Amino acid sequence: MMNSYTIPSAPPACFDEFLQKSRAIDGIRLADAIPKSLYEPRAWRGLLGFTVSAAVYVAALVGVAYAPHWLLCLPLWVIAGLGGWGLHCIAHDCGHNSYSRSRPLNLFIGHLSLLPLLYPFHAWRHTHNLHHANTNNLEFDTDWRPIPAPLFDRMPLLKRLEYAGTRKWLFWAGTVSYWKESGVRPGFHPKREARRDVKLSIGVVLIAAALYFPALIYLTGITGLFLYFVAPWLMIHAWFSATTLMHHTSADIPFLPSQHWTPNASRLLVTTDYRYPKWLHFLTHNISVHTAHHVAPIVPFYNLPAAQAALKNAFPGMIREKDFSFRDLWHVIAHCHFYDTETGYYRSLSREAVPVGARATTAREGRQ
Repeated sequence: MMNSYTIPSAPPACFDEFLQKSRAIDGIRLADAIPKSLYEPRAWRGLLGFTVSAAVYVAALVGVAYAPHWLLCLPLWVIAGLGGWGLHCIAHDCGHNSYSRSRPLNLFIGHLSLLPLLYPFHAWRHTHNLHHANTNNLEFDTDWRPIPAPLFDRMPLLKRLEYAGTRKWLFWAGTVSYWKESGVRPGFHPKREARRDVKLSIGVVLIAAALYFPALIYLTGITGLFLYFVAPWLMIHAWFSATTLMHHTSADIPFLPSQHWTPNASRLLVTTDYRYPKWLHFLTHNISVHTAHHVAPIVPFYNLPAAQAALKNAFPGMIREKDFSFRDLWHVIAHCHFYDTETGYYRSLSREAVPVGARATTAREGRQ
């Protein structure tokens, strides 16, 4: 469908500027700009990250158990979500084999870290690798890929409601849809080896659930299932959804049909790296230092800031950085919904074209 006509049909000047940047870095080994010492994992540092996130998650649930009033559960669930999201970020390194050079250890920590989400590790790993191989490719990316409005109009009603909701008021549950589509369906994955891996991880999750849920319900009742699993699970997805949505979605980041897409542009030019407070970078294991991760996924999370600095020196003006603001998050969920086949950027659910503006600064501009 995407290749049946030329898109974008009327690209603005900024689209041509993007293609010029893309051509300027075509064929360059981007990862060569990162010192080789930054590729080496340190086992103690990875274990520290896992321990910190697990402690945040467990401590928040203990707080829920002893909260004197149910209103206090709300911030504690947010904190539990942060801890669970941090664990997901550790699993993220395990999936790229940057947590350690031991594959068995990566598989063990990866499966363990995703249990609060009941996310089969191999299902996430294989789907996420598709995202890395096709970032912002209009035909093949698996993460938050927009669709043209005419395609939306031909979708079944429930699919339309799901798409529209998770792009707007249900954005915080967008990764629940992602989990539903790719996490528990081995058939989603085209390769036989991947399907075998996914079935193994689903088995691990089912065994863990069969042991944990009956014990939890026996000790705390059905209410406890909501207090100590369902609510934290939703909060982890809220962190998961907001973070991943913001990585590659902006009014001035194009999704590209294959004739314009290049691997280097997908690694260096289509990510917005949001600067968090230092404590949040620590608790989310530098997940928003995301351009360096796309250039070199094997770099461990604690070395990403140094890797990012090396890329900024090697490719001045190419990396997009901005201080995080809820205003930017609101702009995305309010306006960035459909792929605009005329401009290559976004349209809103109202079908109005979203003005293409520089809502994220480059690294060079961010230092001024």
